[in-house]
Amino acid sequence: MVPPTLETRRARRLLLASSLLLLACESPAVPEDARAADDVLGEDAAVVDALRPDEGTDAFTRTTPPTCEPPRRRVVPACGTGTGPSGLVASEPLLDDAARLYDRGHVAIHAWGVGVSTEVRANDESARMRIDRFLRDGDGFDFEAFDGAPIDSLVSFQKVAGSYAGAGAAADAFRYGTLRDEGADCDELAAARTQLHAALDAMHRAATITGVRGVIARGYQRRDRPGFTQTTTPLFDAMGHPLPAEKTNGTWRDDQSGLYPEYAWEDSASRDMLIGWVLGMAAAWEVSEGDDTIDATRLATLRDDASAIAHMLAIVSPEGHDLEIHDADGRITYNGYLHESAIDRVYVPRFHENGQHAIMALGIVAALSRISGDAEIADWLHNDLVRARDLPGIAGDDVGFVDTGVSSNYSNYNMAFTGGWLATRYLCDDDARERVRGGVIGALYGAPGEAWQPAEQGQSFYDLVAIAARARGDVLHDLEAAEVDAAGLDRALASLRGFPAPYWAEGHVNCDAAELASRACIGLDGTTLPLSMDLGRGDIAVSTVAVPFAIRPPSNFHWRSNPYAVNGEGDPLALYPAVDFRLAYWMARYLRVAPA
Repeated sequence: MVPPTLETRRARRLLLASSLLLLACESPAVPEDARAADDVLGEDAAVVDALRPDEGTDAFTRTTPPTCEPPRRRVVPACGTGTGPSGLVASEPLLDDAARLYDRGHVAIHAWGVGVSTEVRANDESARMRIDRFLRDGDGFDFEAFDGAPIDSLVSFQKVAGSYAGAGAAADAFRYGTLRDEGADCDELAAARTQLHAALDAMHRAATITGVRGVIARGYQRRDRPGFTQTTTPLFDAMGHPLPAEKTNGTWRDDQSGLYPEYAWEDSASRDMLIGWVLGMAAAWEVSEGDDTIDATRLATLRDDASAIAHMLAIVSPEGHDLEIHDADGRITYNGYLHESAIDRVYVPRFHENGQHAIMALGIVAALSRISGDAEIADWLHNDLVRARDLPGIAGDDVGFVDTGVSSNYSNYNMAFTGGWLATRYLCDDDARERVRGGVIGALYGAPGEAWQPAEQGQSFYDLVAIAARARGDVLHDLEAAEVDAAGLDRALASLRGFPAPYWAEGHVNCDAAELASRACIGLDGTTLPLSMDLGRGDIAVSTVAVPFAIRPPSNFHWRSNPYAVNGEGDPLALYPAVDFRLAYWMARYLRVAPA
């Protein structure tokens, strides 16, 4: 696919900006007459033909979806033999040591008692020193066995959030798959399998605690651990009206399933939270399908949850839109719009070209379809989303809408690259996958003639998604050796080498007030950072070149943070789980290059 020209991309941006200005005076995106949960989300909700009446055709003949083969199983050597081939990235001491530290911290601290990552904060400097000693000097996965005190006596825990927890679950899956396929130490492999089981349980909890089939939590938190301060709100008042009256971007609720009374959950799962959960679900399915050492009951539950979430997304509202994220109170979540005619929370009349939504929707539905094996979802994906509405074409041509130059929102980039990974990896339709692949490479990763492009940013996850797309790697095929972008891989690895281990969230000030005023800055490592005349999103000072990773401001998830930001505050008692590192590192280890 030939990417849109620079002139075409700029013209589309102007059209989009004009549409948003016109829309400012129009009606809100969320209907005021919210529908009851049972009316919208019944278990038997049918998948409705979502073909829009304005598509210019009087008849539409549905065809049989392509057959989706199960993920190709690699030849697995016996554990402890170390005879399996390495992946895209072979073992490297610096990265391996950092991964080992992060993996141990993940199990012993961040996922302790919940199965997926949370952020923690040490109670004081003494607690920080004890945790630091465990991470640097220990070797096991049990903090109390090393220190003598339970970890919850030294830290407070934050909530589980789907965007990051799902990425951490994907890392758990790719770690297990890598160790299994390389013939790693038997005890190490068994521990990785146990953590993958815990991640599967945690993802099922997110899909169950809401009490409504197909509705997934934004996140959740244990009530019985230090750090829980939430006040919960009932779903409905005495008259059956949803609470709160105005939908928010997250309201805390009591467990609605009867299974998790020790948890509270946050509603209003947004696009980034949903796609994060699906990223974890897809990776767990890919490495586990056909592996008889993974618990079969957990895999059956995963398939059922995937089917339910997909059916929720396939519901067509009275206004005629599908691809909306429904909540347990019957309303659409605050940022729950994935339809290609929506921009953020607003539907733009006659606008059907939101490439970010298209690539996310394709990736999410393709992954859920593969996981579930649900024939109705496969039909909806193939006939409505791919054939009738051409989401692959929209994704291929218009995913570059996320690029707004110096003011770009990197959360949008993270979501688009995650959608690109899921779509190019799990779509069964070869032509659809190829069109999305063209968009990832030519419009999303490095648009010709444009500045501020991901190909220069050292965002390792972006690099790896683009590498896999360019080399045509998917769930059935290893990467084509001749198509692997060696320069992109070098950038990805250089950034991973810059992660602090352990990751205490200490602030970085690269440019002082005088340097900001003069627009001439020398970074903490001696790198020249030419400052942009324009501020970045959030009115922050940014360099015109990507900041080296070792001196970037702290972030709990770098793949959604601005790689040009020069300064950032931190909290030296906050410990980040580095799920961004773990996701990229274990992806790179898991991906395999086909023999030349």
